[in-house]
Amino acid sequence: MSKCLVTFLLAGLLVLAGCAGTASRIEDNSHQADVHHKMAEAHLQGNNPSAALRELLKAVELDSTNAAIRASLAQAYQERRAYQEAETQYLEAIKLSDNDPRYVNNLANLYLSLEDWDRAILYFDRAAKNLLFDSTHIAMTGKGYAFMQKGDYAAALQAFRDAVSMLSNFAPAHFYQAEVYRLTEETVLEKVALRRTIELAPELVSARYRLAVLLLRDGNYQGARQQLEIIINFVPDSDEGRMATELIKTLPEE
Repeated sequence: MSKCLVTFLLAGLLVLAGCAGTASRIEDNSHQADVHHKMAEAHLQGNNPSAALRELLKAVELDSTNAAIRASLAQAYQERRAYQEAETQYLEAIKLSDNDPRYVNNLANLYLSLEDWDRAILYFDRAAKNLLFDSTHIAMTGKGYAFMQKGDYAAALQAFRDAVSMLSNFAPAHFYQAEVYRLTEETVLEKVALRRTIELAPELVSARYRLAVLLLRDGNYQGARQQLEIIINFVPDSDEGRMATELIKTLPEE
C-alpha cells in the first residue's frame, strides 16, 4: 500500500466530523485529475510526451491512487526514455489495479526497450495468462520477439504462431515469423510470411522491401520492381523509400 493511500485512510478516520467536506474535496480533486489526464492523453496521441508529462504530474498530485493515471505517466516517461521512472510508475499502476494485464503487458514492453529479454518474457507471459486480458495476441507477439532477440528461434516461432492462432489477421505476428525465417535462412517460408504480412498490412513498407530483396535474388525483377515502386510512391523520404530508390536502379530495364 502506498504512503499516500495510508495517509488518506488515516485522514478519513481522524476527521469524521468533516467527512462530507472531505468527500467533496476528493471528488473535486478526482475531477481535476481526470481533466489533466485527458489532456495528457491528447498530448501523447499528438506525440508530445513532454507536455503530457507536465499534465500527468499534476494529475498524480491530485489523485495519487489512480492506476490509469500512473500507467499513462509511465508511458510518458517511457517515451522520454526515462526508463527507471517509467518502471516505477508501471509497477505502481499494477499494484493499484490489482494486476491489470494491460499494465503488466506495458511493463513487459518497457523491458523490451531496456533489452531485458528475460523480464520481458516473464511479464508478457503473465499478461497472456490473465483470463481478463483481451489482447493476448499482443503479449504473445512481444514474448516471441524477446525470445527471438535471445536467439531462441523455436520458442519465438511458437509464440508467434500462438499469437496468430488467437488473432489470425494480426500482421506483426506474421512479420516477426518472417524475421525468424530470415534468421534461420528458410527463404521459402519467409516469403510466404511476408506476403501474408503485406496482405494484412499493405502500409508496412519494411515487409515490402524485404520481399523485394528476396524476389530480386530469385530473378523475379518484375515482382521486385512492383514492391519497390509502391514503397517509393508512398514513403519516398523514409529509410525504406531511400533504399528502394537505390535498389530499383540496379534492376534491368523492362
